[in-house]
Amino acid sequence: MLDLTTGLDVEGARWLAPYAGRGLWYPGRLTDSLDSNEPGLTRSVERTHWLVMDAAEGGRLGPEQIFLVGFSQGACIAVEYALRHPTSVSAIVVFTGGLMGPAGTEWKTAGGQSLKGLNVFLSGSDVDEWIDEARTRETARVLQELGATVEMRIYKGRKHVVSKEELGHAREFLVSHLQ
Repeated sequence: MLDLTTGLDVEGARWLAPYAGRGLWYPGRLTDSLDSNEPGLTRSVERTHWLVMDAAEGGRLGPEQIFLVGFSQGACIAVEYALRHPTSVSAIVVFTGGLMGPAGTEWKTAGGQSLKGLNVFLSGSDVDEWIDEARTRETARVLQELGATVEMRIYKGRKHVVSKEELGHAREFLVSHLQ
């Protein structure tokens, strides 16, 4: 992730790409019940919150200057983080991730807050074996209904990776929304 995300540097903003210990943020799949992914899910979201607060340097940087980047499970954590801490960052870059929980989950934010002001770059693929196109589209729809500005891109034939094209689109999105 670090090698890829260095291309996301945007002047005046700080990006975070939190690292999962042992390579896992939570034990199951994103479509499993939330309970079955605990306590790892909550622990990961709270660890991310600690990193966001640390990056803010005691308030020197506001939420409008901080964004999260994640791929796969890390991208799912970024989405879950936005739901649980809706005003803590201005943007999330969700490379092949989505909402946590089985189909039919009622997704909402902590305290019923709006996601207005949150910019989301959401990518996916029509052939990804871990996160299918339907979940990517559902994530975009739900986040928009909750008030976020979402740009979704589906890459045809892209395996479970972050492409250079995708990285370029994410950077363009961030530059247009964070300056």
